[in-house]
Amino acid sequence: MHYKRLSILIFGLIGLLIVSISIYIGFEYLVGLNKWLGLIIGVLFMMLGGIIYQYGEKFNLVYIFSFILNMIGVGLSITAYYILKAYALNFHDFYIAIVVSMAVLSGFGLLTFIPIVNRHLKISIAITIIIAFISSLVLWLSVDEFTGLSFYFLNVIYFFMVAMIGATNSLKDLNKEMAQVSFGSFILVSIIVLIILSEGEALNGLDGIGSGSTHKKARKK
Repeated sequence: MHYKRLSILIFGLIGLLIVSISIYIGFEYLVGLNKWLGLIIGVLFMMLGGIIYQYGEKFNLVYIFSFILNMIGVGLSITAYYILKAYALNFHDFYIAIVVSMAVLSGFGLLTFIPIVNRHLKISIAITIIIAFISSLVLWLSVDEFTGLSFYFLNVIYFFMVAMIGATNSLKDLNKEMAQVSFGSFILVSIIVLIILSEGEALNGLDGIGSGSTHKKARKK
């Protein structure tokens, strides 16, 4: 398929914008509630995306709707982490995370035009993902100013990178692939959030109510 890399870049940018809006809205409305709620609602969106995905062979646009629903689910799952930490993200946080993630995706896309990289795509993508994952994780854990949003967004972008090296014959196939990418992104991000929330639950008890979160948010403002 011609212009597949560019198409995936566009899908990636749209996907991250949807995730960002979902996080922002989700935090605003869920911050005073149970910290698990974002993850639970995210799962419901993913399930709805999975249901309508089954009709994609008959109606191509269904894959797009499935993609959108799953990306909303990704954002809501990530929201659960920031509710736990009582950290309200601002425009700068989203901007940096999107720029970093899109730079990695674009850079990898450009690398695939290099003959030696193109001959060893699986090795190249594995090395790129490992470097990006470790770098973003180290920054998240060691730098106080690093919100971790870039780490989450990069875990979404990895699936777009995998799609970039696959063979796609038509726009319909690409739409289907993007829907599958969004499912993979949701599963990986939700597993990470679930691990973090479970650890927090073990440390803080089973109250599950973010009463302190609202207070911290108000004080932050």
